[in-house]
Amino acid sequence: MPISDPGIVPAAKGRTRYRPGLDAPHEDAADDHTFFANTTRERWVRYFIGCLTLLFGLSGVLMAPSGIYYGGVPVFVLIGSLTAIPVAIAWFVRPWPSPPLANAFVLYADVSIVAILFSSVDSFVPLTGCMMFTIVGVFTVIASSSRVMWTHLAVSVATVLTLGVLAVRQGTNPWLVSATAVTVATLYLTPLMMRTYLRYLRSRASGAVIDSLTGLYNRRGLLEAIDGVNDAYADTTTDRTIGVTVLDVDRFKDINDRFGHPTGDAVLIDIASRLVSAVPETSVVSRLSGDEFVIVHIGSAEQIASSDHRIRVGLDESYSGPPYTASVGSASEFLAGEPVTPAVVRKLIALADIEMYRSKSRLSEDDGRSRGSTTGTRADVRTRIEGLISAGGPDVVFQPICDTVTREVVGYEALSRFPFGYGSPTMWFRDATNAGIGPLLEVAAIDRALAASESLPAGTFLSLNASANTIRSTDLPTKLRPFQKDRQFHLEITEHERVDDYRAVTRSIESLRAVGIFISVDDVGAGFAGLRQVVELRPDTLKVDYALVHGIDTDPVRRAAAASVIEFAHEIGSRVIMEGIETEAELRVAVELGADMVQGFLTGRPGASTRTGHRKRRAT
Repeated sequence: MPISDPGIVPAAKGRTRYRPGLDAPHEDAADDHTFFANTTRERWVRYFIGCLTLLFGLSGVLMAPSGIYYGGVPVFVLIGSLTAIPVAIAWFVRPWPSPPLANAFVLYADVSIVAILFSSVDSFVPLTGCMMFTIVGVFTVIASSSRVMWTHLAVSVATVLTLGVLAVRQGTNPWLVSATAVTVATLYLTPLMMRTYLRYLRSRASGAVIDSLTGLYNRRGLLEAIDGVNDAYADTTTDRTIGVTVLDVDRFKDINDRFGHPTGDAVLIDIASRLVSAVPETSVVSRLSGDEFVIVHIGSAEQIASSDHRIRVGLDESYSGPPYTASVGSASEFLAGEPVTPAVVRKLIALADIEMYRSKSRLSEDDGRSRGSTTGTRADVRTRIEGLISAGGPDVVFQPICDTVTREVVGYEALSRFPFGYGSPTMWFRDATNAGIGPLLEVAAIDRALAASESLPAGTFLSLNASANTIRSTDLPTKLRPFQKDRQFHLEITEHERVDDYRAVTRSIESLRAVGIFISVDDVGAGFAGLRQVVELRPDTLKVDYALVHGIDTDPVRRAAAASVIEFAHEIGSRVIMEGIETEAELRVAVELGADMVQGFLTGRPGASTRTGHRKRRAT
């Protein structure tokens, strides 16, 4: 399959099939079904259950001529016992049943046992037969859900109690009945103990094959999961292809060094979530090492190409955390009827790895040229961006900014959306700056946002981003004036670009303030200038960066830093927006610290008409 250039994404926000950071291994039928269906052990377990079913039937048949049933040898008891034969044969010849069929088997077994037990004239004799419920209970633990297990145990206990009461009424010694009933009922604890032990074994097993951070398979789990992939496509012999996609986070160490390891972990969890969402259930998604992910797909060549494309598109979506990029490589091989083997997977991983690092090298070379004097590369970038500007600029969506206490929407921030294939908004604006047309792209984004702002609710403000260079070189007051009669505007000065001439920027800002435009400093807590930008520009609003907000409910250092920023802002008469709010706990901290407004996925994602969540640099 063709290999495309590396996907580049901004950052941070798992088959069993785990959801990253959310799911522990399940205790219910789906996991047991997957476990037995994907191992050679399932055949021997089926044989064992089939033999038990035959023995149940044999027990009923042997009881029939004993004379304890109404009418001597009731035909329906004999017929009911003989039904165990086809059921047992089904266990021998069919694969492990689906959860609905397993539940049907439990129902069949319970109804059959109850019917035979209550057919006896003497209610005491069948009490010992209630032990058969224990075997069925064990089956519910490994093949059915907790609800079915508890329902089965309730039926079992009710049957023992009912037979005991009937036996006492028939004149059987109450002490003997009680002792027998207690002995039988004690056996019903076996499924409960087994369930607890299986949960312990699952946690041990999953720890060996599952990455604890993302919930994806680890290196060992990836190779073991290949059996499941083979089973899923066992009947497919035509156009059967295996595809492997390898992903590596660029400069991941820089993320950990700059934002801290919790933020680096959030990046990995976000990537895992995107990968799981992008591929079919039958694909195997794994994290092989710190920042390397591998996805294995089986299907037709078209399906493999489609899955690989969805992965790249998914990675181009952005998150409300610090920007990151990722490089992607792919490789595939036609299998026909041959099974997938670890050797094939390892070979394709190696080939995809080579392609990924070639792409990563091309990206580094292009990045270096765009910063240097190679006019050809700069010209290509300039032509691409000028083409986008002439076509109307980037698309735009709006993310709500809400009152911290009431959660009422009080404003919106404009977010840029760029064509897929050249990276995140951060990369587009950086390329434009390196090509010498940064202000042109920013102004195009502003124009697009202003045109689209007519759809926003009245009474809400609109926040636009602009670099210091754009503020100095563009007559923004004239551009914004026609729209000011309908709403208030906040101009965010991003802190990710160094301000070299504060005096010139301050003069431009004063002209903006003179016509009623509010000034906001973006990304306080992450950037070049620190608090100097706040001191020099005297903003009306400060935005506390995601790096301080993410995990603030559990990190006392982040909480203390954010509290200091908020106290400082209020001291100088500025309002505070905490951005990147994603959980109720983070919102509670924002309320406790006195933040005026909040912005993030918890209180509102960008408009539903476009993709959500792009990160800095956003629509200016």
